[in-house]
Amino acid sequence: MKPIYSKDIVAARKARLIDAFGAVKQRGITPKLAAVICAADPAAASYVSVKRKHTEEIGGVFEVVDLSTSGAAEAGSRMKALCVRPDVHGVIVVMSSKPEIDEIELTNLIPANKDVDGLSAANLGMLLQNDPRQFFTAPATPQACIVLAESETELRGKQVVVIGRGRTVGRPLANMLISTGATVAVCHSETTDIPRISQSAEVVFVATGTPRHFGKKYFRDGQVIVDAGIGFIDGQLTGDVDISALAELDVGVTPVPGGVGPLTSVLILENLLNLIKLQSGNESTSSELAAR
Repeated sequence: MKPIYSKDIVAARKARLIDAFGAVKQRGITPKLAAVICAADPAAASYVSVKRKHTEEIGGVFEVVDLSTSGAAEAGSRMKALCVRPDVHGVIVVMSSKPEIDEIELTNLIPANKDVDGLSAANLGMLLQNDPRQFFTAPATPQACIVLAESETELRGKQVVVIGRGRTVGRPLANMLISTGATVAVCHSETTDIPRISQSAEVVFVATGTPRHFGKKYFRDGQVIVDAGIGFIDGQLTGDVDISALAELDVGVTPVPGGVGPLTSVLILENLLNLIKLQSGNESTSSELAAR
């Protein structure tokens, strides 16, 4: 078993972002990312901590808005007020397994030009349309999954399986993989004999939120496995794949932590940079976003 860490990719992209954010700040713009919390959740808190760290390291400002104790009407009003603030260039809703308020409704209040995570209905609609004349922000976690997989193997022409059909990872990831030229199968809670299907693939993406559920029986030698799951066991952050069970397999697998998560943070900041350019009327940004 070979672990596929994102450390080197993250370091290279962060170095470019530090230079780019510095140039933006010289124009009098201080990049700011706002994270909206909908529940008191350890996984959400971990997510926010990582995003804050990366944002501040590259010279941006990070703001947390806690709506977990707000009613639906108040939360919607506060979200709208946040999104129109000129000093806030990107907004992200921190998803939780037990949200106190409707995360989808809040996410859809984020205008496309401030949706750094690419999960609003507007961005997801353009992703599905896949029209090269449109520019949009691709969802950051699926994008991180693809970048890590492509660091090991080309996806075009490959048989791939996505385990999980969630709105934030599985569904957009499947569509993004189709656009790469991969042949895609999606497994979920209603799928029978998932191990048979997952073992047939050359690349497997896992995003279900069931910590260490996927062990040796789901995989075979020669595969690339990307784990986008986030969960906790005995207070320790872990992914969906039981990496210890794969020790004897000849596979490459992204660990949690150290794989998808840190790269997602950096890609959100790349999206933030592109949206700042868009907000300032830099039309050259459109081609950058269309390619994402």
